[in-house]
Amino acid sequence: MFEIPQQVIHEAIAGETMVVRLDTGNYYSFNSTGGLIWALIEQGASLDQIVSEYSKTFNLKEEIAKEQIHLFIEEIIKEGLLFPADKSLNTIHKDKFKSVPYLDTSFEPPVLNKYSDMQELLILDPIHDVSEAGWPNPRSNNTDNG
Repeated sequence: MFEIPQQVIHEAIAGETMVVRLDTGNYYSFNSTGGLIWALIEQGASLDQIVSEYSKTFNLKEEIAKEQIHLFIEEIIKEGLLFPADKSLNTIHKDKFKSVPYLDTSFEPPVLNKYSDMQELLILDPIHDVSEAGWPNPRSNNTDNG
């Protein structure tokens, strides 16, 4: 199982998954096959469940699916978009997977595209200057913790 860090936000739009890492200002896109992997991760699927669903969706041998998924997950972990979770967490049941209605079932390997052209703008965004209560509550300049 995996966890998505708090500083990572994401949205699936028209078959493409967009991911933003707020602390670095980098943003990413996944193609539809990468988006399927991400959606299953978001739902709490185990690696075995992801491989099974992926190989079934694209009619691939599990060994091929597993290799591609491992490469993709290693890449998104390297980018800090994901990290391995506590193995004691329960995996979701297969019948609890949400459908991915935008998914085109024609196969292509999962792809991660990284963009850093808007780093400065994303880091300067006022959403970073809010209290723990969230937007629109500004962060206090008082650093006194007691």
